[in-house]
Amino acid sequence: MNRKLMRMLIVAAYILLPVLIAAVSLRNRSFLSAGPPFLGIVSYTWLLTGVIIASRPRFIEYYFSLDKLNRFHAIMAVVALAIGITHKLWVTLLWGWAYRYSTIFGDLAILFFLTIAVLSALVMTNWFGRKKIVKTAKTTLKKYPIANYEKMKFVHNFNIIAANFLAIHVLTMTIIVQGDYLAAAILGGYFALAFSLYINHKFLKPIRLKKNLYTVTRPEKGNVLEVHLKPDSGEIFPYRAGQFVFLRLYDPQYSPEEHPFSLISAPQDRDKVALAIKDSGDYTHRFQTLQPGVKASVEGPHGGMWHVQEGIHDKTVSMVMFAGGIGITPMLGILENSAYLQFPNKTVLVWSLKDRNEYGFTEKLQAFKEKLPDFRLVPFFANESGFLDEGKIDKILKDNEIRYEAAEYLLCGPPPFMNAVEAALLKKGIPKDRIHYETFGL
Repeated sequence: MNRKLMRMLIVAAYILLPVLIAAVSLRNRSFLSAGPPFLGIVSYTWLLTGVIIASRPRFIEYYFSLDKLNRFHAIMAVVALAIGITHKLWVTLLWGWAYRYSTIFGDLAILFFLTIAVLSALVMTNWFGRKKIVKTAKTTLKKYPIANYEKMKFVHNFNIIAANFLAIHVLTMTIIVQGDYLAAAILGGYFALAFSLYINHKFLKPIRLKKNLYTVTRPEKGNVLEVHLKPDSGEIFPYRAGQFVFLRLYDPQYSPEEHPFSLISAPQDRDKVALAIKDSGDYTHRFQTLQPGVKASVEGPHGGMWHVQEGIHDKTVSMVMFAGGIGITPMLGILENSAYLQFPNKTVLVWSLKDRNEYGFTEKLQAFKEKLPDFRLVPFFANESGFLDEGKIDKILKDNEIRYEAAEYLLCGPPPFMNAVEAALLKKGIPKDRIHYETFGL
């Protein structure tokens, strides 16, 4: 089925699902009394859908890519929580404390969700980073051990407790208070689906992955660490150029939590997989002491930019890559694939960095110049040339004889970088469906 149509159907299902559930659950309610419970059902359904998205369902990821799903998950969790709080206030306004004992678990769910949401936003994202109140909150939090991405990643898992409290609240209201067993079956069934997917993702899948371990064979130290892994038995999992995986190391000095890293090897290399890991502090800093022989599990692959290169069949269409900082890593995987396939189309890589100290992969990038028929590398250093704006992008493309309308554009990097490049391309009349991106960071 057409990818665009399938995306529209999935979004429509997301919007309409709580409406359909509410139509059954509130069938005996008057219009005026249905308002508060309708908001409650919307909040409940979308929060549980967030649990489903967090379990990384392959079917949905195929059409949206994981980075887009993660951002959608973060935003809609806040929206669903706001709707839930509105539901609580509306119920209290209409009926006072008539349901005070029946709503205890609902109140606990809101408290859990709200606390974790605020902490996650402050520690794990850059949302509203320029606001003075946010800066003050971040500074205050840094005094406590929890203000650590690694620890917060673990705490974030406690949202499943809030989801259980929420389900208990909903089932209490539908069964004990209202005696509506049909509504309870539907609402309880949706919780069972979300909870089972979460259990599979967090507990059963790691057990299965541990049966197919990989061994670190060659960690190459540097500003960006290159780690080679070989399977202990069997074959390497199939993947496509530019994808990434979640890596979990089985060594006491590393956190048991998994972390995403880009694949920079060619999919045709069935002997090993290579990952790129930037030293960003905390967890990744410990990789500088990584030794050969450490066991690891690999979950994936994920990522959606592979289809761009595979979809180019006209030799006159150029492939233009814009990488910001560590956003270079998926591009390296795509270039390795290009070299293997002897991709004939003109390929331009614009790598934007703060300064020359961040530049890396020198030998690998030089090799692409020799392996690829028409490869152009454009390093861009912000401390020397300023911000990569529309004028500079226009000059780079003209210097490399790129026709705007005859190219596919791949973007990867921090959100501000991505937004600036996309805005510049859109101003030149590039259709959105020719701009493909994955974001590093929320």
